[in-house]
Amino acid sequence: MSWLSSHKLQERLSLLVFLLPTLLFVFIFIAFPVLSSGYLSFTEFNYAKDDAPAFVGFSGYMDTILHDTLFHTAIKNQFQFAIPYILITFVVSLGLAVLVGELGRGARIFQIIFYLPMIVAMSMAGVAFSWILNQDVGIFNHFLRSIGLASWARNWFGDPTTALYGLVVTRSWKMIGFTFIVFLSGVQAIPRSLREAARVDGANFWQEVRHVVIPLLRPYLLAGGIWIIINSLKVFTLPHMVTQGGPGVATLTLYYYSWKAAFQRYDMGLASQVAYVTAFIILLLSWALNKVLNPESTGRF
Repeated sequence: MSWLSSHKLQERLSLLVFLLPTLLFVFIFIAFPVLSSGYLSFTEFNYAKDDAPAFVGFSGYMDTILHDTLFHTAIKNQFQFAIPYILITFVVSLGLAVLVGELGRGARIFQIIFYLPMIVAMSMAGVAFSWILNQDVGIFNHFLRSIGLASWARNWFGDPTTALYGLVVTRSWKMIGFTFIVFLSGVQAIPRSLREAARVDGANFWQEVRHVVIPLLRPYLLAGGIWIIINSLKVFTLPHMVTQGGPGVATLTLYYYSWKAAFQRYDMGLASQVAYVTAFIILLLSWALNKVLNPESTGRF
């Protein structure tokens, strides 16, 4: 019995030794920042002039949510960005996955082509699209002029009515590759016999996709959908690099507003509140998507 006890103790110590670096990393770089920012979100703390945070509880959240006009602008812009981004990324990724899934040997080259934008840094994608959409030398405006639509040409990132949607196009181009790969792996995992049986029963291609492919893709749609939701709300690099939140506040997003509050206004309480509101929205939308696409659900898609 003593030998068994010492052997179990040795196993536990060995396990602890191997886990210790990971536990330290999680505590230092994840748990501590989350707990620290969580506390700061219940305080008023301008670190440029205050000696210590002043605890105010939920009144700080209420003041931000109810009375901060820049926060209202940021959350409006965020949803104006998120809705088209989610729709474009989800629909295009799924459509490409279904179409490429019909190919044989040629599928691999398309996987590489559509995934290539993922290796481009978000800042570089922003710079590239700044050139593409430039009013004077941009290839997109040149194309519009060449087909007789010169009146449509504009400074897409300099126009308050189009700047946010220019960011949507840029981010969608870069991020579609990941969800395309996720959805394609699901399409390729569906047994061919099920699809062939549907064809024997008289289903055309679109009926086969609707009644066989999409219901069986629920786990992949859920994973890809949550990824898309997260990326639709965690938007900082593009507005920071391309538009600086402008023109005016036309591209001021929640993450960018949190950054500006922390490093331009030195208000860590406000910055933490905006960050936690964003996190809450992500969790809420992810929960709703899980209710809709839960693979264990017996409801219809």
